[in-house]
Amino acid sequence: MLVNDKSVRRTQLLSLQDRDSDFLEKIASESRVLIVEGISGSGKDIFQTYLKKKLESRNVYDYSEGEVLHSWNQLQIEGIFALRIKFMKLFVTYMRDTVRRDENAVFLLNRFHLSTYASTIVQQPKLEREYNEILNVLRTLPVHVFILQLHENEIEKRSLHPERSGAWQKFQQQIGGKDGFRDRLERQQRLIIEAAKRQQIPYSVIKVSYEPEIGGGQVRISEAPSIVSGDVRINSANAKMSRIKRRLRQVVRRDN
Repeated sequence: MLVNDKSVRRTQLLSLQDRDSDFLEKIASESRVLIVEGISGSGKDIFQTYLKKKLESRNVYDYSEGEVLHSWNQLQIEGIFALRIKFMKLFVTYMRDTVRRDENAVFLLNRFHLSTYASTIVQQPKLEREYNEILNVLRTLPVHVFILQLHENEIEKRSLHPERSGAWQKFQQQIGGKDGFRDRLERQQRLIIEAAKRQQIPYSVIKVSYEPEIGGGQVRISEAPSIVSGDVRINSANAKMSRIKRRLRQVVRRDN
């Protein structure tokens, strides 16, 4: 039985072997902007929590998906796409100025430019010119993007989010259209990865699977992520996201 209770999901943390942890720490230490991307249910919140722990010695500017105008319950606001682009143009300038001023600053974002492409630019291509201006600023910064990729057979069950209100279920029905919500998420995941390949901003694709276990659920990174920067590709060791039953301070002490 899969456990999807909100309190359980909040306790899920990323558990890595030493060599895998070193891999992520190296990326984190060399980057000033870390972006966690992926479709609904891919484990972005869990991964962001892990990265934030690894960055605790830095001045972390931590943003949820809602704080960068990418929450599902903002999509139904009229004019949100144009507003999102305007906000992002201001935000990338703010990030650039902040990391120049503070050498210990690092930004940690839940969704940003790739989700914007998949959910905004493909629907309103007239915004692409301004979107490209955002990309141009990002390319001047030490950015790394982690894309959490779900297997297509797990997209539907991982996107259910039963802890959310009935408004989420209604939202799924409204935007699903004739193809259904699952097909929409599959398409978004494909668009995110295709955009990452084109945009020449360093990224890693981490393939994630959700596996049942006795007394709870486990999220496993099933294949090694790869860092892509220009023509350079470096494979990391296998990584694993698990449900941790010990208290947070014990996990922090063990990882550090």
